[in-house]
This record gives sequence, structure tokens and C-alpha cells, in this order.
Amino acid sequence: MGKLNYPISTADFERIRKENFVYVDKTQYLYSLVSTSGFYFLSRPRRFGKSLLLSTLEAYFLGKKELFKGLEIYSLQPSEWTQYPVLHLDLSGKAYVGKDSLTSLLDMHLHAWEMEYGIDKPRQAVDERFNVVIETVAAKSGEKVVVLVDEYDSPLSDSIGNEELLEYFRTQLHGFYSVLKKTEKHIQFCMLTGVTKFGKVSVFSGLNNLRDISLNNKYAGICGITEDELHKYFMPGVEELADTEGWSIEDAFNQLKFYYDGYHFSKSLLDVYNPYSVINALAELEIANYWCASGIPTLLSKSLKNIDYNLEKLNGTMVSAEMLSNLSAYQTDPVALFYQTGYLTIKGYDRPTNLFILGYPNREVERGILGNILRLYVPNSDYTDVNVVVTFLRESLKRGEPEKFISQLKTFLSGIPSKLRTRISKYENYYHTIFYCIASLIGLDVNVEYNTSEGFIDMLIKTSGYIYIIELKINGNAESAIHQIEDKHYAEQFTTDHRKLYKIGIGFSKKTHNINSFIII
Repeated sequence: MGKLNYPISTADFERIRKENFVYVDKTQYLYSLVSTSGFYFLSRPRRFGKSLLLSTLEAYFLGKKELFKGLEIYSLQPSEWTQYPVLHLDLSGKAYVGKDSLTSLLDMHLHAWEMEYGIDKPRQAVDERFNVVIETVAAKSGEKVVVLVDEYDSPLSDSIGNEELLEYFRTQLHGFYSVLKKTEKHIQFCMLTGVTKFGKVSVFSGLNNLRDISLNNKYAGICGITEDELHKYFMPGVEELADTEGWSIEDAFNQLKFYYDGYHFSKSLLDVYNPYSVINALAELEIANYWCASGIPTLLSKSLKNIDYNLEKLNGTMVSAEMLSNLSAYQTDPVALFYQTGYLTIKGYDRPTNLFILGYPNREVERGILGNILRLYVPNSDYTDVNVVVTFLRESLKRGEPEKFISQLKTFLSGIPSKLRTRISKYENYYHTIFYCIASLIGLDVNVEYNTSEGFIDMLIKTSGYIYIIELKINGNAESAIHQIEDKHYAEQFTTDHRKLYKIGIGFSKKTHNINSFIII
């Protein structure tokens, strides 16, 4: 097999098949879905293949059987395929900043369908027009209609924080999607996808026949790349990556797993790789943060600044399935938000309590979310790139230069903008979050809230030649921090260690929002 052609810039099934792009065969899942008529909802993170899934379904229902030669569904359904009319609505790729933005997009799609099927454009609301379109298309074609909605939640996510606009979009979408229930007898198949399921805003209350398969074991691998699929479809690319980096094939697979694997979408704990990152890494022949660098979801970006939550507790937190499946657009829960946007995943399932254990899926995501939080919390730092400051801090510690470490940290923290400083006093967790993110991103042997027999060390950092015990005092001084290190004998357990030990006390001022004193001994 020659060099692979990766579908980085397209999610069009027909183009992928005709132009010989790599296509991971997911049609066994499609066959299971389409075998009976039904209404389905699927939640997956952005860039996980939802658009390609709907494009594949569209090609199937349009009867384009030739595109499926060699795929599983082709042998599973050898008889002739019925051709159905398909109404495909994509709500992504638009900024929903005003009331007209959603109406204009719905009008565009409705107008195209009305023109295609010879329907006079009535002077009616969009939901009434949608009703007419479904009934007319079914009558004229002689077949039931297939409805596919991509990124149904985009208008809601974009309007978080603007309650008036959010309520307007909620009402409009509720009426629009309620049509699907009213016209159920005319619909062969319906699927809606999105990043989030806003179960508490009643968008789907009129669509009570919708089956949510987001946490279903049977469909855990419907999007993304499984371990078997990585080996089956991408071996030439992995071999090329290994050759470029001077790795063995096993090393290349291990690197891909460490950075991009680890997603689980059901109790089955089926391993799923991030498809966007894998494809980009193999195309560029480099391991890098592709998915996280491609943008943070609007909903998450808006919510992160206001989350008063201990981020350390996210990794290993336990939640119910109901909590994972529903978000409130008015009071967003950070755990459900991190899960549905792909920054947390299922790491285990406790059967006696029926609770899911969550955690970061992989290294790319952990570094990505912590880096994004730092950019949100300290956006005006002299360091324009979080990776740069983290590298400087790491190298200072590796060289045994704690004074330089603190100097660089002060420069970075000076970037907290004044408008954020006015809110910091509302939650102590702000500074703790900044230090936690920095510690995690440094990439050394770092422990935050390290447990000793007499208390918790705020930050313990180990390198090959040095050990750093760091105590922080928010609105305190360095002297009291050092006194705590000495009084609680934090250094005693390291007396036989060959490495040089530094005890560092740091005082942090709420008035200046920066380090105001430090002592190194």
C-alpha cells in the first residue's frame, strides 16, 4: 500500500470514497441504526466524525450503493437499496450573535427544499414551513423522509451568557424540532448530533421519541478510531511516522496512544482515539497538539472564566449517567461540560453505585485544557505562548535556578488583566488554579498538595538533580510559608536523598495579584 491520502479538510463521504481518502469503515453501526426506522441523538466532542457520520447516512439513504462497495454494509444488505428523500440541516459554521442569525439559516435551508420540491414559500413561521416541507416531500416522492441535523446545539452554545438571546433560540428550536414529532408518520429515519445535550432547556421536550445513543455500549465506537481500526487502516502512516522519528513501530503506536487515545463513551470502556489528531499527526509526521490547538468550544471558553471549581478534582471524579447526559444552559455544571466537550472521558464504571469515574483521556487533552485555562486566566502576559513560559520554568528548575524560576513566574503573572483582578477576590481558587495548571504543564515529577505525616506540601517538584518544596501563602508572606515548611518538617523524608533540596516560601498579594515576597533556603 502506498502513501495514505488523509481526509483532513473534508467530511464528505462521497468525496472521500471517490478521491480515495482513508475511510474507516463504520457502516456496521449504520446498518444497525437503519435496519429499523427511528429517531436518534448522538453527542460527541467536536471534530470526532459526527459530520462524516451524517454524510455517510445521507449517501446510504439516497441509494448511492456504488460508493459502499467493499464496505460492511454492502454485504450486509445485498438487495436493492430504497432511495429516500433526505433533508440535511447543518447548524455549524455560523456565528449566532443576533436573533436573525438562526432564522436566516433555517430560512436558507427551507427555501432550498421549497425550490427543489416546487413548494410555494408560505408566509409562515419556520416551524410551520418545516412541517409543510416534510409532508409535501413525502407525498411527492412516495417515500418517507430522512431528516439529518448536524450540530443542533450550535445556537445555544454560542448564546450562553446572553439569557435573552438564549431563550429566543431555545424557543425557536423547540418549535422547529417539535415538528419532527408531529410529522413522525412521514419520517423514515431521523438523527440529530451535537457536542452537548441541553437536557434542561426543553429543546427536545416535544420530541419524546428521541433515542439517545451517546452512552450506549453498542455504539461506543461509532465515531473516532478504535485500536483495531488504527492498525487496520493506518499502518502505512504509522510506519512512515516511525521512520521519520527514528522510532520502532511499537514506539510509534505507543506515542499515538499516549497522546491521542483514552476516550471511552460507554460502560464497555472501548478505547477510542481522537480521529482529528491521529490523522493530522500521520499527515504531518509529527506528534503535536492538533485537536486542542484547533480551538476551544465557545461554550467551554465562556464558562471556564467563571467556574469556581477545584480542577484537581476533575481527574477521578465520580458522576451519574444522568449528570453526563444533561447540561443546563443557564447554570452549566463543569463536570458535564468537560465531559461533553471532550476534555474528560469515562475512565471506569462502578457497578454497585452505578457511577462513572472520569479523567483526562490523554496527554494532549490534559496539556490542552490546562494551557487553555492559563490563556484565559492570564491572557496579557509578556509570554505570548504558554508553551514558552512552561519551557522556561521547567529549564530553570532542571538547572537548579529557583530565583530565575520565580522571576519568570512573576513576569507571567503580571499578565492578569485589571478587569479580571476585580473578580479574583470572589474566589480563592483562582490562584490555586493557575499554579496547578503550571505545575501540571511543566512535565517534571510534580505533586500538588503532596501528603506528608504532618500536612500537605503545596507543591513538590523533583528533577534528576534537585528537589523543590514550595509553600504558597495567598495574601500572606514568605516568612510564614517558610515557617510552615520547617514547623511541619516537610523536608525530613528527603534527608537521605542525594539530590540538592530547596525550600521555597512564596507570599502572594491580592492587592498586586502577584508574588510580593519569596525566600529560598
